[in-house]
Amino acid sequence: MKQVLGKVVSNSEVKPEYFLMEIEAPSLAGEAKPGQFLTIRCGNATSPLLRRPLGFHRINDPRFQVLYEVVGKGTRLLSEMKAGNKVDILGPMGNGFKIPDKPKDVVIVAGGIGVAPLVALAETLAGKKHKRIYAVIGARDRKSLLCERDFRDMGIETLVATDDGSCGRKCFATQILEDLFSAKRDFSPVIFACGPEAMLQKVAAIARKRKAEAYASLEENIACGVGACLGCAIETRSGYKLVCEDGPVFNLNEVVWR
Repeated sequence: MKQVLGKVVSNSEVKPEYFLMEIEAPSLAGEAKPGQFLTIRCGNATSPLLRRPLGFHRINDPRFQVLYEVVGKGTRLLSEMKAGNKVDILGPMGNGFKIPDKPKDVVIVAGGIGVAPLVALAETLAGKKHKRIYAVIGARDRKSLLCERDFRDMGIETLVATDDGSCGRKCFATQILEDLFSAKRDFSPVIFACGPEAMLQKVAAIARKRKAEAYASLEENIACGVGACLGCAIETRSGYKLVCEDGPVFNLNEVVWR
């Protein structure tokens, strides 16, 4: 992990209240791996005091991208940054996704803004020539659906679920995951996921039922990002772990849900 001043290359609104920022930071981008994260200072004042944690959305040394939703003062300040601005970053932090050594079927399951770190993962997986790769994206509605084109442009079969049926199927992403297992004989994929806790609990239940490997990047409130504050502790079968230090990627079969 290192602290660097990155340069904002671009910062654009891709959907209402969703922004894509590209940052140039060669020493950081060169070390980042899919599933890891960074923390970024959102302004020059003391408020907001805490940095904001963001996953690496795409990594293209010497640059990388972060995809984020404006949900409060910190991310609002981020959304106002312009090309050429400098940003104070700590990273790369945490442990990323473990890429299978041998070609396997893969299912990527994303819920809402949880899709952000899964695009970098998909790019790596697509370059490894896995057997079949599916992306299942869940969103509230068409307006909040993110990254569908990114997955399709990689040649990944992409399936969409929206709560209101305005795009894709009217169901949850986990229903599509269940249907993939039901429709395909001898289907034994590795599942990678990121999204709301309720979705991840369901993914974990499906994985246990189908005896499938499943890994997820957990969305917890990360404050310090370095394991000092203990604010992002979760319970696992081997004791309490910190999302910022031991994760954010965990084997879903090891997580004990509250």
